[in-house]
Amino acid sequence: MKPRIAVMGAGAVGGYVGGHLSRLGHDVTLIDPWPEHVETIRAKGLDLAGMTPEECVVVKVPTMHLTEVQDFAKQRPIDIAIVSVKSYDTEWATTMIAQYLAPGGYVVSLQNCINEERIAAIVGWGARGGGDRGDDFGGSV
Repeated sequence: MKPRIAVMGAGAVGGYVGGHLSRLGHDVTLIDPWPEHVETIRAKGLDLAGMTPEECVVVKVPTMHLTEVQDFAKQRPIDIAIVSVKSYDTEWATTMIAQYLAPGGYVVSLQNCINEERIAAIVGWGARGGGDRGDDFGGSV
């Protein structure tokens, strides 16, 4: 079974990475705080741009608003949570998604600042991604 991935923050970085992971066949759900952004992705897909025409695609990715995250309680747990929010939002975003992590699941920071200590303070150093876990995407990232 493929790892279940949740991306907290579907902006430029989180949307781009989550969109491409989804395009490559991974089980990804984007989570974003802006209702209009969520509804646009749901209606039109996520428009990904790149340097070549082959990299410019529209991807349909399951997307949730923050108020819908509690739906994860009724689903298979998250294996990998990618936190891709502004640094000042790191703690609440990590706290919100951590409760839906599978045993052995972990959180990866995909941010413009070093936030590993903030994340580890919430989920512990063992549940913080990196290092020896680089093969969890099957080498397709």
